[in-house]
Amino acid sequence: YQRRVRVGCEAARCAIEGLQKEIPPCIVSLKNNEIVRLPLMEAIQRTLSVKEHFRAKEWEKAQELRGPGFGKKITICKMMAGSEVQAHDTHRTVGVLCIGAPAPGMNSGIRALVKIAAYHGDTVRVFYEGVNGLLSGNSSVLSPAECEVWGMVGGCTIGASRRTITPDNMGVVVKELKSLDALVIFGGFEAIFSALVLAESPLLLPVYVIPATISNNVPGSDFSLGCDTGLNSIVRAVDSIKQSAASTRKRVFILELMGGNCGYLTVMSGIACGADAVYVPEHPVKIDELQSDACRIIDKMERGVHRGIIMRNEYSSPNYKNDFVAALYAEEGEGKYVVRSNILGHIQQGYSPSPFDRCMAAQFASKVYRNLEKRLGKEAYTAEDVVVVGVIGSKTQFTPVGELQMDKERRVPTTSTLRWMDLKPLIPILSLPPRK
Repeated sequence: YQRRVRVGCEAARCAIEGLQKEIPPCIVSLKNNEIVRLPLMEAIQRTLSVKEHFRAKEWEKAQELRGPGFGKKITICKMMAGSEVQAHDTHRTVGVLCIGAPAPGMNSGIRALVKIAAYHGDTVRVFYEGVNGLLSGNSSVLSPAECEVWGMVGGCTIGASRRTITPDNMGVVVKELKSLDALVIFGGFEAIFSALVLAESPLLLPVYVIPATISNNVPGSDFSLGCDTGLNSIVRAVDSIKQSAASTRKRVFILELMGGNCGYLTVMSGIACGADAVYVPEHPVKIDELQSDACRIIDKMERGVHRGIIMRNEYSSPNYKNDFVAALYAEEGEGKYVVRSNILGHIQQGYSPSPFDRCMAAQFASKVYRNLEKRLGKEAYTAEDVVVVGVIGSKTQFTPVGELQMDKERRVPTTSTLRWMDLKPLIPILSLPPRK
């Protein structure tokens, strides 16, 4: 939802710029998480060239014109299908565990990793219940047949827990890791904390963190597995609420969303749902802002839009909770609208993973395995071999956990790295009522 809105807003910017100065015709599109403008005539020529290469049976050239990501996705499909096996001389075992809250896309990522490992003649050993399974030795080798349907299953089938790897339990962890050639951790900030501990210990193997949390608060990546599914869950719920608000007339809903100290879900769902205002921890709300927004709702209803949606992150303010905000809006409204308060809760973690999260999980797993091929066989591993795989702008890259820019206490990336915060000013613009 929010990607369509972002593209639409960029197209509007292009149109406005075109009124002010002459700009070449372009196509507005998304490349991974980055808005790009492509020259229109060049794009048309490339599209026509694809047909020409197909007629000439020049498949590789046609594939190149589809973009570099297209060929990589075809490779991923082949590995996931398991039609061929490219076994190595030495058999390798990759360990997998999930640390933190369960997130849609974890199962998709594990399934992809198991299938890609099988394609290379390797195996994946999963640890059940996160670090608890790692410490107790509760693990097993997972075959592709066992996880065949996991791609469409939400949550985390092998179990996840918030318990982390610490210096105190490091001795037991080292014993378990001796049987592995690499370790992949799915999770949020708890996974980052565990990786930091591993980076400070005598390393036995390369470690990869695949961001997986609906909060999307993992440093080193613009996206985490589950955040798109969580966003879709919110949109579905809010769409139902908007129908109620519109049917009963002059009703304002104050909605509390998850996300911890990260306002990603609130901002993006606010854009997707046409919220009138959003309140997030990154931009602490003041009382005068609340009063101003409440008065703006009155103006909106006088112009014929008989409903209001206000979204706030669960930690947007230590004092201005849902009940307080609802009471303030009711007081400032002076009886001109009715206020209702809702906390969406754990439905945001539910549902099957979205197509976007499933594809992103497969891409993360593929990237991890390709990078793993380069790291295996080193005489000694260092803290540089404990990395987070993430999408930043239009590129997928690996960042050593020691170089991550984050606020450990609040469990969020530093504000300067939050690219999505640039979209927050769009919310009041997109909710503007018709002019009188």
